[in-house]
Amino acid sequence: MQGLTLCGCGWLGSHLARRNALSVPLLGTSRQTEKLTDLPVTPVVFTLGDDPDGVATQSGANTVVLNIPPGARKKPLDPQFVSHMQNLIDAFIQAGCQQLIFISTTAVYGEQEGDINETSKLAPVTESGKAHQQIETYLMTHYADRGLVIRLAGLVGPDRHPVNFLAGRQLDKGEQVVNLVHIDDVCSGIEAALEQTLTGDTLHLCSLAHPKRGDYYTHCAQRRALAEPQFNPDYKYKNASGKHINAQTSWRKLGLASLQYPSPDAMCGG
Repeated sequence: MQGLTLCGCGWLGSHLARRNALSVPLLGTSRQTEKLTDLPVTPVVFTLGDDPDGVATQSGANTVVLNIPPGARKKPLDPQFVSHMQNLIDAFIQAGCQQLIFISTTAVYGEQEGDINETSKLAPVTESGKAHQQIETYLMTHYADRGLVIRLAGLVGPDRHPVNFLAGRQLDKGEQVVNLVHIDDVCSGIEAALEQTLTGDTLHLCSLAHPKRGDYYTHCAQRRALAEPQFNPDYKYKNASGKHINAQTSWRKLGLASLQYPSPDAMCGG
């Protein structure tokens, strides 16, 4: 690998950049250069929808980690988001990229129940989930020999945890399981995929344990001295429900037999 382009150098990209575990030249894109000033990257201003040839030409034969989310959940999805992403993928490949990793989401599985592995059917219900499915399909239909899809569970890090937004709230579905993954394990997984130049596959990155929401977020709130969220009282007597993201096959392919955070309990902090 001659270099790495972090296209969409946001929260995840900044963690990858600071680690730079493979010690290669980094190019990072953002809509605002000031967001890149503290990162060890060559900064490139790029907004999805701009002519992609410019950033692709600068990237050249670099490997690309493509991680541009569709925007805030409460806003309508840009109707051109998918086509802009497809054009961007085309441009990177035509510029010489030999490995393009598309960062997707386990939201492509929608609200299914039970064990979900890498070959489970897709059934997205949100506009974002549907958009990610379309982009995945495009990449793997046209460029399977250079493309890799990585679907992430809910991201957690030292400065990011769902309990911060759930503290003190009245919530339901306490019996549903959580599917979370720590940023350190995500970075290790992406770095392993880069090192092995994996293509033509779809991987999951998720922790190995799946406690009930009610138990987990109550425990995390206690650990962080936050107001405990209040879940439906009967959740303790119900069987665990919801989708259970099984990532064991992916972690094995990546050669990561042990995770730094194998259980969400280790991510609570406090």
